[in-house]
Amino acid sequence: MRRSETKYNCPIEITLKVIGGKWKCVILWWLRHEAKRFSELKQLMPGITQKVLTQQLRELEADGLIRHKVYREAPPRTEYSLTSYGETIRPITELMCNWGKAHRPEYQFSFMPLDSLRVLLVKQQAEGNCLLKALESHGFWTIVVTPRVAIIKLDQLQPDVVIVDTDLAETDGLALVSQIKAVEKAYSKKVLAIALISAAFAADASKDNLWQNFQLRLTKPAQPAEVIAAIANHPL
Repeated sequence: MRRSETKYNCPIEITLKVIGGKWKCVILWWLRHEAKRFSELKQLMPGITQKVLTQQLRELEADGLIRHKVYREAPPRTEYSLTSYGETIRPITELMCNWGKAHRPEYQFSFMPLDSLRVLLVKQQAEGNCLLKALESHGFWTIVVTPRVAIIKLDQLQPDVVIVDTDLAETDGLALVSQIKAVEKAYSKKVLAIALISAAFAADASKDNLWQNFQLRLTKPAQPAEVIAAIANHPL
């Protein structure tokens, strides 16, 4: 007997069968630029449980939208990324994101008060940009400094968040990471370290030792809304 096939009355039913539910589109949106580890996805979506995230990732992989790659490291590292088939969903998630922002323009991506956070934005040239303006418009107290100055300013400012918006030289990067850890220890506080890196740096395996010291890594171009959501959804 021939196996019966599911019948659909509308093409949207097919789409929803694959990406329907609360979390799948959110997962696909966060993976649209780069691969991410399970822990990174969990941090970006604090409302999802570990069990549900595991299940959703398995279902997305079974449908061919994402893949996972295991790196033989200690401890082992697994990263998830979009397949070429999964890339075809990107226009849908982008439209959903834009519609959400237009529908609720007053909404701030947070479950925490943003105006209490101090942000150190590290750039090669300490000048204003759209990310700085977006951070300030959401209530963050933000200062922009160069990598060398950041090492000095960390102890003075004791920031809650450090955003590195530049491809650091390894010596500067490790010095910055070391100073962040020193501030955490000296003042008994957690500092969220976010790296905004170019695609070339993200693909350079020799830089993994540096970037693994950052809780979150976002590949450029990272939208200001994406950075703000990452901060707001990360418990400090």
